[in-house]
Amino acid sequence: MAILDESGSESSSPNSYRWVILALMVASFLLTFISRMAWPPLIPVVAPVLHMTNVQAGALMTAFYFGYIITQIPAGVLTDRLGVKAILTISLVLEGIATFGMRYMNNYDTGFWLRVIVGLGAGAVMSACTRAVTEWFPPKERGTAFGILLAAPSAGIVLSNYIAPALNSVLGWRGVFEVIGVFTIIIGILIVLLVRTTSEQTPKSGNPLGGFKVIFSSRELILAALAGFCLLWSELGIATWANAYVKNLGYSVAAAGLVMIFYGIGGVIAPLFSGYLSDKIGKRKSILIFAYAAQIPATIIFGYMHSIGLLYLLGFLVGFLSYLANPHLSVLVTQFAGKEWAATATGTTNFVWQLASMIGPVVLGWSIDVSGSFSSVWYILSAGPLLGIFLLMGINEKVKRA
Repeated sequence: MAILDESGSESSSPNSYRWVILALMVASFLLTFISRMAWPPLIPVVAPVLHMTNVQAGALMTAFYFGYIITQIPAGVLTDRLGVKAILTISLVLEGIATFGMRYMNNYDTGFWLRVIVGLGAGAVMSACTRAVTEWFPPKERGTAFGILLAAPSAGIVLSNYIAPALNSVLGWRGVFEVIGVFTIIIGILIVLLVRTTSEQTPKSGNPLGGFKVIFSSRELILAALAGFCLLWSELGIATWANAYVKNLGYSVAAAGLVMIFYGIGGVIAPLFSGYLSDKIGKRKSILIFAYAAQIPATIIFGYMHSIGLLYLLGFLVGFLSYLANPHLSVLVTQFAGKEWAATATGTTNFVWQLASMIGPVVLGWSIDVSGSFSSVWYILSAGPLLGIFLLMGINEKVKRA
């Protein structure tokens, strides 16, 4: 298989099975995001029926992230210790069962705790997928591989905003959760059948928590964790509330979903493009800073648009600029941590990143309830990438751990 050391020197030819592994990781990540993001397009439908306030509707996204962040660090440690297959299978099956269970939600409290369990199941996916990509792909291909992998979140947004309204019109909102839950379980079964490890992967001995010494002694990893928090503050805030904003302008649920489909399409294209480009030219830090800076005015302008045509256009642009950054943070985290601790570092940094996803939707929902409008939302969202630029400036992208 491809065994390239961290400097990028090649010792043997790549194993073509790496693309099968990548396809399985993409499918896992995709279903996780569909499970996660099926809720926002259903908020205008379900919230009135179950008598939820905007804060409660936003809190169901927070509930997911409450479970999600709890799992991040232990999942990363266990994935480095036990391997991708076992951890990812358990994660997807639990997530699928809990998502299916959402069809029985009859009040806010039931929905909240089911979403917590969905998050617990989803929490291992990022670290397991990162470990698999780092293990199977050489450094000179990782930008491309992570670009493909991290197109899945945006694809999940696209599909959830298409699938949820379509299934809702045919099966009702309860049927939406049934279908997504079943498909998530199916992917978990495929992981059992098809995922294998490389010849490099051997069981670890010694202290399973040794990776934390690497993480917390690395200035670059700490800054990357904080910069990722700033990015997710913007990304997931938009993904959660843009539907409701467009609906509030008087457009249909389907039209609001189409805005987010354009947002997701931009988010699919961006990591594919920027991941491949960075493998060719390097300069991941420069791409990151550009992406953070460009999304600030785009987000604010989006909030001033009332024409549905302009909302489609700005939705695409905001999605493209937001997700342009995603592959490079993941590549830099694995570069700074080294292959040995890739999952532990990913779980730890993603724990910090996802705190934004947990806090942001409720803060934004509160601002909407207090002000009675969305006018302040876009400025609150833009504060994240603005702070992130200053954090990124402190990172030395040449640092590598062998």
